[in-house]
Amino acid sequence: MSIPLSRLYHYIENIAEEIYGNPVIIYHFYPHGSKKLEELWPLRPAVWAESLCLPNIYCHDQEPLDFDYYESYKDDYKKCSYAGTANLRKGNIYDCVMLLHSEKRSANLVAYQQNQYISIYYWNHAILSLDWFRYAQHISVDKKPVKQFLIYNRAWSGTREYRLKFADLLIEYQLVDHCQTSVGFSDQGTHYNDYAYANTNWKPTHSLEQYFSNNITTSNASAEIELDDYANTDIEIVLETLFEDDRLHLTEKSLRPIACGQPFMLAATHGSLEYLRSYGFKTFGDIIDETYDTIVDPKERLVALIKSMKEISAWSPEQYCHNVAELKKIADYNKQHFFSGQFFQQVITELKQNLSCAFAEFESTKSTQNWVKRWNKKLQDPDIIEMLEHNQDLKQPTKTQFELVYQTAMKYYNHLI
Repeated sequence: MSIPLSRLYHYIENIAEEIYGNPVIIYHFYPHGSKKLEELWPLRPAVWAESLCLPNIYCHDQEPLDFDYYESYKDDYKKCSYAGTANLRKGNIYDCVMLLHSEKRSANLVAYQQNQYISIYYWNHAILSLDWFRYAQHISVDKKPVKQFLIYNRAWSGTREYRLKFADLLIEYQLVDHCQTSVGFSDQGTHYNDYAYANTNWKPTHSLEQYFSNNITTSNASAEIELDDYANTDIEIVLETLFEDDRLHLTEKSLRPIACGQPFMLAATHGSLEYLRSYGFKTFGDIIDETYDTIVDPKERLVALIKSMKEISAWSPEQYCHNVAELKKIADYNKQHFFSGQFFQQVITELKQNLSCAFAEFESTKSTQNWVKRWNKKLQDPDIIEMLEHNQDLKQPTKTQFELVYQTAMKYYNHLI
């Protein structure tokens, strides 16, 4: 699937410039999915003076934030050509820059805010999912279920180690035969038995190969819909990217069953069902036990989710038929809400409000102290003076450009205006 994510950032750029009333510089990762600082690019080309004097917005909205990871780039000239700048920043005259992100309840976000990043929250994956799953609006799934639960259990390294324990618990609670699922036995070339677990509690105690087939699909599969999978099952168990974490950060995985009109249960960080309800969706707590979503401890939350699945598997045929019909009514409502336009408008309105607040904060903190002090020190270096006087490299500043930037920076030095 070709996913033109640059269009989303051009859309955000248009909204931002309409709100701010002036141009801004949007930085985003390209190729999409990259986390490398050397692949963090401006959305449109900008000359040196413009890139420094315009407000900068850094887009880290598809993946969870990782402040410490980018701090490791700070003084490593082998990793990036602008080492010595702060974390994601490429260089700007202003002490504060803006960070576009998609998570709440985040210690990583607090770390950025404490280092002069202005937060702009919006639900990135909501907008992406409306594009990726748009054809599901016009498709009616012909249900012929052969299993109760649909589970996509693919990559499991990093923040997703819990997925291996989830498969292990399916075995322990004798739920495997109720599930349409498979498990990736290796991730990034490493077998789960040879993997160095950050949390050894997630290491399975059973041999997964004896109970599951090997899942070899790619990570891009989460942005696709297999209609047969939804026809063959009644309830999807969504295994999100974050689980053993405090952050609220839901991806397209949580919105895929909604787009398909499928009831679901959610293996994610605590409070994620409430997060969905805050955007107008209904969950299924009147029919199935959703108290797992309120449990902070990740191991206890995972076991509670499995026990809820076990209760469903024990429904009598009459109970099952009645309850699944009731679940489907809620799922149909969610699908209608997802595609109604109201959901999109809520997400965009929230983005606009948060952009407005960010620009107001940026204007009120428009200091350039750090940049001015750094350049006043550099201007004592004969090589810097020589470069400004005789520079022939168009990627580097000319003396005229530098004087323009310096005058602009001095205008806001010590936040004089």
